[in-house]
Amino acid sequence: MDYCEALEKVLKSDIVWIEAQSCSGESINILKGGCKSLEDLFFNSSPFKLYSTMCREKCGKEYLDELLSQKDFILVVEGAIPKGKDQLCYVGDMTCTELISTLAEKAKAIVAVGSCAVNGGIIRELGYTGVSEFLGRKVYEVPGCPASDKMMIATLYYALTGGKS
Repeated sequence: MDYCEALEKVLKSDIVWIEAQSCSGESINILKGGCKSLEDLFFNSSPFKLYSTMCREKCGKEYLDELLSQKDFILVVEGAIPKGKDQLCYVGDMTCTELISTLAEKAKAIVAVGSCAVNGGIIRELGYTGVSEFLGRKVYEVPGCPASDKMMIATLYYALTGGKS
């Protein structure tokens, strides 16, 4: 299976992608991957859900409620988690930490993409942390600034298939 086929399978899966404190580097890296109809899949496919600064019309309270009602999905977090600084990162009327904690309880797997999501990245010194440390549980991690689009898709594909190809 080539990269574009794996990406299409990933984007047609039950995935909730949340952007915390991030520069959107990982989202942008995937979008510039060169696959046919990628933007349509990334922004409009169902059941793939994106909540980001890049999410266009899919950002309101109704969409947030839809995200919170999801079950049996892979949670992807892009960006660092503000530790004790919740007021700096809101998604709708929830802080990033509230949203990520709530979704993590229902997710069948969690993937942290990019150095900020893995370990707090460059803003770790300002009191930010990675997803695994914040949640206190194991997550799949794809480090890099930005993380490699190929590694992100390979990791998501691995998580979706339970390690089977």
